[in-house]
Amino acid sequence: MSEAPVFSYTPEQVSGTFGTAVRRLEDDLKAVIAVPAGQRTFANTVLAFEKATGAFGEAVHIPSILAYISDSAELRKASQDLELRVSQYSVDLMTREDVFNAVKAYADKGEKLDPVDARLLEKTLLDFKQNGLGLEPRKKNRVKKLMKELIALELEFAKNLREVNDALEVTEGELKGLPEDFKARLKRTEKGGYQVTMNYPDYVPFMQNAEDGDARRRLAAMFNNRCAGTNVKLMEDALVLRRKIAKLLGYPTYADYVLDDRMAKNSANVFAFLKRTQDKLKRKGRKELRARLKLKGTGDKTLNAWETSYYNNLLKKTRYSIDHEKIKEYFPLETVLKGMFAAFGEVFGAKFVPAGLPVWHKDVRAFEVRNDDGSVAAYFYMDLFPREGKYKHAACFGVRKGHELPDGSYETPAAAIVANFSPPSGDLPPLLKFDEVVTLFHEFGHVTHNIFTRAKYKKFAGTSVSRDFVEVPSKMLENWAYDPAVLRRISGHYRNPGETLPERTIKKLIDAKNMDSGMGNLRQIFFSVLDMKYHTAKGKVDTTKVYEKLMKKISLIPMDPGTHPQASFGHLMGGYDAGYYSYLWSEAIAADLFSVFEASGVMNPETGRKYRELILAPGRSYDEAGQVEKFLGRPSAEDAFLKSIGAA
Repeated sequence: MSEAPVFSYTPEQVSGTFGTAVRRLEDDLKAVIAVPAGQRTFANTVLAFEKATGAFGEAVHIPSILAYISDSAELRKASQDLELRVSQYSVDLMTREDVFNAVKAYADKGEKLDPVDARLLEKTLLDFKQNGLGLEPRKKNRVKKLMKELIALELEFAKNLREVNDALEVTEGELKGLPEDFKARLKRTEKGGYQVTMNYPDYVPFMQNAEDGDARRRLAAMFNNRCAGTNVKLMEDALVLRRKIAKLLGYPTYADYVLDDRMAKNSANVFAFLKRTQDKLKRKGRKELRARLKLKGTGDKTLNAWETSYYNNLLKKTRYSIDHEKIKEYFPLETVLKGMFAAFGEVFGAKFVPAGLPVWHKDVRAFEVRNDDGSVAAYFYMDLFPREGKYKHAACFGVRKGHELPDGSYETPAAAIVANFSPPSGDLPPLLKFDEVVTLFHEFGHVTHNIFTRAKYKKFAGTSVSRDFVEVPSKMLENWAYDPAVLRRISGHYRNPGETLPERTIKKLIDAKNMDSGMGNLRQIFFSVLDMKYHTAKGKVDTTKVYEKLMKKISLIPMDPGTHPQASFGHLMGGYDAGYYSYLWSEAIAADLFSVFEASGVMNPETGRKYRELILAPGRSYDEAGQVEKFLGRPSAEDAFLKSIGAA
């Protein structure tokens, strides 16, 4: 078992990490390049390259993620600078002729390899190709220059979003409809008002519950104009660079360039999937819209974007008598975590044991993940509440990748959930709203992918799968949040822990699951089509105009006038460019996989073992579609997904 990761870096150490790691990598690469032509083997070329780049990645990874989790502004700045240097150096690395020629010289020998080794060679060559290797030097250097420019734009976009500290000042009257604990934690203003920030624990409850429509409209306008002055241009500049890169590499569009290494293969397949799903959802979506307009009761035929959350929540309260502010009293964080660990421990044959490991902040909790035999499978961390300068959303951060070590043992993987749940307020412990419970299960799904990996190589470990497969384990685990037995295990009133969520409320939560699955999934399809349209356009894109046109047409809700929501659509500047469809694509696969658990019993450890072995453990070691087929006993289909959202 390897030592747990450490996070105690100074800004100077973070700044010095890059030089040390690069020198070591360059020495390793020299050895790969120096192998005489006739003596190239898989071990001294392909494997040596994988080990060298893996060691480099490990050396810079934790210092780089401190940009998102450290409470020191100085450390975040040093980490952010490191992230930029690493990203740009990676472009240099993957555009090096000498390294490419060494790998290609071995590949040209045509040796027979076992499937995992053959896949490592294939994916390594594709990485080089996608970075311009094989092009004539002028074109290759142009690709390299454009990629570096693109990285700088993407990091600037993300930095701008992280540093948003806008807040709307509201009066006491404009907080009508919000619970007292929400009001209690808001900052007061000099004029006696309250500050509602753009952070999710403020924004979401306000949009769902504030009775004052004008206050909601003003908050939504501020939220959907975050960074509009800088980020719209950064995104449009990025689209231009991406289009140029794809053209130089011989792809018809940037989307096709990206999809060459995904399950979907090309943009035509993605558009067909989205159109097929949209057609099945239109009827349900329109029916849901009519129900909300009826509740609005003004005779208006339009539901504005700033009204959607409010009327959705109101419908939940009236039709299903679900008051999410009330039922969060049954989800104290500690009770939810205890129940979640017990449930998934049972399914996956593991225990989650609190451990005194090094952490990056006093609020972070650390665990050892132990197998049934007591051996340590992984380390796991949770950083759950907002703080200044911290990453604003909820995500799973891979902390360390698992892989086989030279002595045959296995590197202990590590992963973290970084989230922004509502913190304790006054005498109240942290209470999770039900959608936060679902988010927790979602991110824990990503964690399972990282901690149960047994991939031979770092390149294939954990979540290093095709981007359109990466959400499968996370969407899978969301299903457990709607299982009655699990809901009983994870609930207990904060004043009386023995009082679990009432059975009638459990039934209502499950019944309400699909109350907006038509509109909700049409919204996902809108984001996916928007992303694909941005990345298949032949010329310059007016991102606001395209957003406005598609939003009304697909999601049935118009864009609020004068807003620029794309300026905060971080996915398209943070790894999901030409990949947002992956959420829906993955959800369809996840629903199909979950149907096996439904058939055998959702807590069935035998099915859990099979899922851990065939889906989680290999990472990207084998073709994902093939692994899914092994688990299901047939190719994946969309029927289970449509059934699960009430649209079959």
